[in-house]
Amino acid sequence: MPGFAERTAYYFTKEPPRIALIGKGVRFPAGHWLRIADELLAPWVVQELVPSLFPALAGKTVPIISLLTEFDVQEFEIQCETSAASGSTD
Repeated sequence: MPGFAERTAYYFTKEPPRIALIGKGVRFPAGHWLRIADELLAPWVVQELVPSLFPALAGKTVPIISLLTEFDVQEFEIQCETSAASGSTD
């Protein structure tokens, strides 16, 4: 059973690499999500923070998405499934 965000914050998953602003009470998409920053930080600050936490991502830009409703999560999961089926990483 999936978990739910206890607070609005930025979370990171590595498959595919994504930063998500996930709203309080919103279900986490499939995968492992790690809270990395407060929601008060600017998105570009969080984007710059990720490579310092995950050196394998140095020099790469990790996309940021907003998942503030269940609908957003469903759309993200569909996008991930479509990308996986086509072999794309975006």
